[in-house]
Amino acid sequence: MAVPYDSKAVANYYLLKPEPERGGAITQMKLHKLIFYAHGWHLGLRGEPLLDEMVEAWEYGPVVPSLYHEFKDLGAAPIDRLATEFDVRTAGFDRIPAIDDNDQATSALLDRVWKIYGPLTASQLSQMTHEPGSPWSETRRKNPKIKSVDIPNDLIEEYFRLKASQNQNGS
Repeated sequence: MAVPYDSKAVANYYLLKPEPERGGAITQMKLHKLIFYAHGWHLGLRGEPLLDEMVEAWEYGPVVPSLYHEFKDLGAAPIDRLATEFDVRTAGFDRIPAIDDNDQATSALLDRVWKIYGPLTASQLSQMTHEPGSPWSETRRKNPKIKSVDIPNDLIEEYFRLKASQNQNGS
């Protein structure tokens, strides 16, 4: 399996969902939150990171830096294209990162995250990531004057492992 993945591959997984299944357009804010939850659940359930880069605690929520830079020109507008990487063979940004078709376990996890979090608005997802005790809020609390700081994977893993345990126990 190809875990951990380039964050752009995970982004494209969600951006390739058909429009009705997406519940409308995906903005950058919603995409960052979806990917944060996918990464978190992957850590919490499998004990290994989904992403090959760190999620950072920015002032307004968790952000994957490479995705921010990929789509920053869109601002708060819906994302209307896929994320790309530079391809040395063609000397252009035309390589489209993707989840390995044979990685059914990761696809199943991403689909489950989509089923649960996809219908929520960007604002609802943002409120959830900002809850007291969340990895984002704890990282911001411990680093109040730092504009962007890595959210430690062990903190994310612990948080989602606890959530999984609470879900199993019905609490």
